[in-house]
Amino acid sequence: MRTIKLECLTLNNFKGIRYLTLDFTNAETWIYGENGTGKTTVCDAFSWLLFGKDSKGRSDSNFNIKTLDENGKPILKIEHYVSGLLSVDGKSVKLQRRYVEKWVKPRGTTEETLKNHQTEFYVNDVKLATKQEYDSTVASILPEDVSRMITNPFYFTSLNPEIQKSMLLDMAGDVTDEDVAGLKPEYVELLAQLSGKSLAQYSKEIASRKKAIKDELLVIPSNIETANRLKPEEEDWVALDAELTEKRTKKAELEASLSDKSKLVEEEYKRKANIQKTIGEKRISLTQKENELRATADKGRNDVSLKIRDMEYKLKLHEGDLVRKRNEISSYEAQIQRMNTELDTLRGQYRQISQEQLTYPEGAFVCPTCHRQLEADDIAAKQHEMEANFNQSKSARLQANSTKGKGIKSSLEETKKKREDALAKVAELGAMIEQIKADIEAQKASMPESVDVRQLIESDSDCIAIRNEIAELENQLTMEAKPVDTTDLKDGIKVLDSAISELVKRLAKREAIERADKEIATLEEKRIANNQALADLEKTEFVMLDFQKAKDNELMKRINGMFQIVSFSFVNEQLNGGEKLTCVCTIDGVPYPDLNDAKKLNAGLDIINAMCKVKGISAPIFIDNRERVNEIIPTISQVINLVVSHDKELTIK
Repeated sequence: MRTIKLECLTLNNFKGIRYLTLDFTNAETWIYGENGTGKTTVCDAFSWLLFGKDSKGRSDSNFNIKTLDENGKPILKIEHYVSGLLSVDGKSVKLQRRYVEKWVKPRGTTEETLKNHQTEFYVNDVKLATKQEYDSTVASILPEDVSRMITNPFYFTSLNPEIQKSMLLDMAGDVTDEDVAGLKPEYVELLAQLSGKSLAQYSKEIASRKKAIKDELLVIPSNIETANRLKPEEEDWVALDAELTEKRTKKAELEASLSDKSKLVEEEYKRKANIQKTIGEKRISLTQKENELRATADKGRNDVSLKIRDMEYKLKLHEGDLVRKRNEISSYEAQIQRMNTELDTLRGQYRQISQEQLTYPEGAFVCPTCHRQLEADDIAAKQHEMEANFNQSKSARLQANSTKGKGIKSSLEETKKKREDALAKVAELGAMIEQIKADIEAQKASMPESVDVRQLIESDSDCIAIRNEIAELENQLTMEAKPVDTTDLKDGIKVLDSAISELVKRLAKREAIERADKEIATLEEKRIANNQALADLEKTEFVMLDFQKAKDNELMKRINGMFQIVSFSFVNEQLNGGEKLTCVCTIDGVPYPDLNDAKKLNAGLDIINAMCKVKGISAPIFIDNRERVNEIIPTISQVINLVVSHDKELTIK
């Protein structure tokens, strides 16, 4: 561990102290003086010497270094500096920081004026060229961020609880999720669900899923109410069916009569039907001829289009194969992760079994009949028997653990091989897909120019002849036969059609009611399923919080083992019944804010001791208002006590 001690500190015209030299002891130094005699200035001087800041962290541009006269104005043309002699692992290092006035004489004047100030730096009485060089030297001795942690007993406890927690984790070393998973079976299941995600990420996913479920549950009651409100009223469906049958029978009778009267025009109908049939046949012939012409004209383009369709079909097949192979890879990777988790668990169990030692229960060597201690030979024999049974049981459990591990490892290697094969197939499919895409583009580029098919059809003699024949047949359709009066029959059929349509509409309500009842039942099932899913997610949230608490408890064992009197807790109960993970420092169960001044100081010193051990460095600790505390705990650092007394000047005792 690097040990830094302050041997001597000299202040010259620094914050009201004209000149002062203080010599310090290796272990503990006491500096006495009335309020305002400069005790805090000594602490500021040491901080300014190292880092250019006072003990509160303010840079020298934010506090007044220069000595003031009786009118409160800076005294000019005097030296301002602080120098200190440090012992670093037994070797002396002298540092000095000077605050120098820069005076200039403007042209044409005889008096100098103060232009600005600059800071000069010395190491072992050698002036350095730049501030960066000085800062680098100081940082190699005592980094500024480390200095704040190991020289100020109240620094750590003033930090945000989240920052305190982070620093404690850095000091103690983190506990992995796998270390905690073995405590409960549900923790192992939780890690499997995480699939490599952090607890924070998974918590956000669960919150999102819960919100979606709650949103859906919120609208289900209104959907059920709407379905009930829109459901038609029940009617006498038997009577409606009978009435519909009766009206359909009457309609059939009227249609039969209409058919008899229509026989007079049947021949005319047949004539026109035959003409219509012939026209249809002619149009089919015309279409066939036009298609032949189109096929001849577009053969080149059709052949290329056919090739493109074939290649596009193959492309879709290969792309589908690629998606399936990628899904296989995801499945293999999930299996590999699960088997690795199982192997880690078995290894932990193997180590635990290997470390088991035989312990003899109380009364093991007492006769159960006479309750007297067994003879030495009997004790030895029983010990030998118990050791043999213990070793046999231990060996059997180790063998079973090893056998199971080998089986999982074999499956793991086989799954990894399958994953590699699938990866190779993915690469192969990717290459084939790119090749097919290139071939499709090449075929599109070679597509023949299109032919004006319409002009070709218009000028074809066969097509012209067929169109003339169709025109002639259509003229024959214009010849009308003498009409037959069927108005009454048609009006009766129309009235029955209207009545039948109305009955059909009313009977359709029966199906609407059935659909509404089915929809309501589906919504009820969905509500039950969503409530169950919500309960499952809330259970997972509870396991996650319990897991984090268990992990923090393991961390607490490590963290609190580093301290002598303080303890830390990461759980704070909330008024609403929930819990928020935070960092709380206590002594004997009393939170830090409720401690008296002495215990707060000792808590800070205890934390500094642990920090020094972790960082491998110790430095002087300045304790202001030391008169308030009778005793402090032992420290591995040099202690400089600042005590309010009746001494008119600063005095070291």
